[in-house]
Parts: sequence; structure tokens; C-alpha cells
Amino acid sequence: MSKLSSLVSRAGLAATAFALAAPAFAQTVAAPDTQETVLPLAQRLTLMGVLTHAKPLVQLVFAGLVVAIAYAAFVYIRGIVARRDERAGGLVFLAALAAAGPLIGFFGAAYGLLDMSIGIANKRPSATLIMLAPGYAEAGLCAALGLLAGAIAVIGHRHLKARLDAAEQTAPAAARPAPPSSHPARAIA
Repeated sequence: MSKLSSLVSRAGLAATAFALAAPAFAQTVAAPDTQETVLPLAQRLTLMGVLTHAKPLVQLVFAGLVVAIAYAAFVYIRGIVARRDERAGGLVFLAALAAAGPLIGFFGAAYGLLDMSIGIANKRPSATLIMLAPGYAEAGLCAALGLLAGAIAVIGHRHLKARLDAAEQTAPAAARPAPPSSHPARAIA
């Protein structure tokens, strides 16, 4: 038992000595870099720089997502300003975009990161964070556009669908469409 307590006390002393010496050791191993500077405005990475830096496939994903976002916003606004008794068009597009938009964005991000990783593997000496930043920005923008497209589509689809359901509930019984038949022969015809 005394050997165990002696071992524990030595381990405690060693851990204390290491904890006290670690900051001094860290300062001698790596001196902090105090020469940080901000780039001039002309050399900074911008959103346009991220778009032009991207590979053609990722640029195609960017363009498709931007068009999808614009069209989803148009469909949603058109559905809002339509009269309550009009059937809202574009619900199928909004439902499809809600499901596929984030996946397309993450596909573009994954492709961009894959391409960047291949570039890192083929670069000597090791790539720095400054070299990697445009690739990370490209992947982040792709994912963000996919999520934005999905968010607009989900919100638009749910709002327009709820509005359509409310209009159908308040419509007179004669104006309501007949429920689909459960008879197999009638359902085919």
C-alpha cells in the first residue's frame, strides 16, 4: 500500500512540475507571430473572387442554385399575391427544391473540398491556410446557397399549401373537387 501511495505522490509531483513548466516550454518552442497585417482592399478575397476562383462544375452548381433561389422566391411571391380562390401553382417545384436544394449545395461543397484535397496532396511544401481559404470559402458558399434554396422552398411550400388547404375548407361543398374514388376500375379510367 505504501508503494501505491508513493507512486501516486510522485505522479502528482510530476504532473505539477509539467503544468508549471509547460507555458515556459511552449514559449521557447514557438514564438508568437506578432506580424499580422490586413491585406489592402485590392488583394482581399471577396464574394466575386470566390465565384470566379471556383471550378466550372462548382460554378454551374452556384448558377443553378442562384436561379433556383430566384425562381422559388418568384413562385412564393406569386402564390402570396394570387387570389385565395386561385390554385397555387409551383407547389411541386417548391417541394422538389426543398428536398434537393441542400443536397445539391452539399454536393458542390463536397466536390470543391475533394478538389482542394487533391490539390493539397500534390503541393510541396505543405499548403498554408492562406492557400486553402478560397477553397473553404467556395465550399461554404455552396452549402449556404443550397440551404438558402431549401429554406425558401420549405417556407414557401408550407405557407402556400396551408393557404390552399384553408381555401378548400372554406369553399362551398359544390365547388369542392370530388374525392378520388377508391374503386380500382374508376381510379384507372
